[in-house]
Amino acid sequence: MTESLQAEATTERLIFKGRSKSMGASIAVMVAGLLTFSMGINQVFFVEAMAWTFIVWGGLLLYGHLIDYATTYEVTENALIVRSPMRFWALQQVMEWRNIKRINVVVSRLEAQPEDTTVQIIYTPQGSTQMIREDMPFNAALAQEIVTRAGLKASKGSGMTRFDSIPQDAKGLYTWQ
Repeated sequence: MTESLQAEATTERLIFKGRSKSMGASIAVMVAGLLTFSMGINQVFFVEAMAWTFIVWGGLLLYGHLIDYATTYEVTENALIVRSPMRFWALQQVMEWRNIKRINVVVSRLEAQPEDTTVQIIYTPQGSTQMIREDMPFNAALAQEIVTRAGLKASKGSGMTRFDSIPQDAKGLYTWQ
């Protein structure tokens, strides 16, 4: 009986999904560029160059939204694992709890909602002096898990000491070290 409980405890993991954003603007920019060619108004070089610019920027914005949507954050006993199948240069990042040095919560507007808030995780890989930052959408449960497992404390004088309420009266950067 105790062996099965230990096995469940060691395989315990929490998985959080990335944020889905409205992709309407990126699709609209790309379609506007494509419509230039079908309407036949690309006779002037400047118009054609702008159309191609719209197509490229629309595609890049759409790709960025897909990266955010497809990313998962897995909390395990030993590490935070960030998996992003659309980010080809870093399909998976493993951040061990002892290597997470700081978390910043960036509130970007007054009367902020969770969509207006970003969490920045600062970690240093084992045996390296390089500090790597991973930005992720604000999720109170995920941020609390990271702070608890990494053993971080809110900075003195910080206006935000809990994750269940985002400060509404000021923009700011709130740090846990």
